[in-house]
This record gives sequence, structure tokens and C-alpha cells, in this order.
Amino acid sequence: MNGEKKKPKALNFISLGLSVFMTVLNLGQWFLVNVLDWTELYSFGAQVEGPYFYKSAALFALVHLYWGLLFLVLLALSSITVFFKKRILTGIVLILSLLFVGAYLYHGTIGL
Repeated sequence: MNGEKKKPKALNFISLGLSVFMTVLNLGQWFLVNVLDWTELYSFGAQVEGPYFYKSAALFALVHLYWGLLFLVLLALSSITVFFKKRILTGIVLILSLLFVGAYLYHGTIGL
């Protein structure tokens, strides 16, 4: 009985935690580069070997804003499913989050 109650809590924690982490990571990068104009940490420009979005600070910020908003939507969906205790929907949102994390990691390799 006790093990059955731990599984939904772990599923909820992982689903919410992953969404929160990715949202804060991406919106934080956007905030640092676009709002605070703190670009000393990064080397932008056409000569940079890396993902395509390192060509300019504006493009870098825009890409991270898009990813941050996508993960914010997943966070909202995850929060709703956890609040209403819909375990199957929470699992679906977790799978979606994992797929989007995979897409995010793949996206970071474009242009390498």
C-alpha cells in the first residue's frame, strides 16, 4: 500500500521538476541576454563554432525565449494534471516533456 502512494508522488515530482528546470533554464538565458544585456559570458558572431543560434545575441535570446515558453506551457499542463490528480495525464505530460527535452538537446547540435 505504501509503495503505491510513492509512485504517483514520484511521477508528479519528476513531471513538475523537469518542466520547472527547463523553463527556468531557458527563460533565465533569455533574461540574461535580452533584458540584462549580459553577453560577456557568451561569444557570439559568425566565426563562432557552435549551434547556429550563437550567431547573434538577439537570435540566441529568441531561441531560448521560444523554448522557455514551450516548457512553461508544459509546466502549466503538468501543474493542472497534478492538481486534479490525473495520473495518466501526468504521465502523458511527462512523456511530452521528455520528448521536448530530447528535441531541445538535438536542436542544440544543429550547426555544429
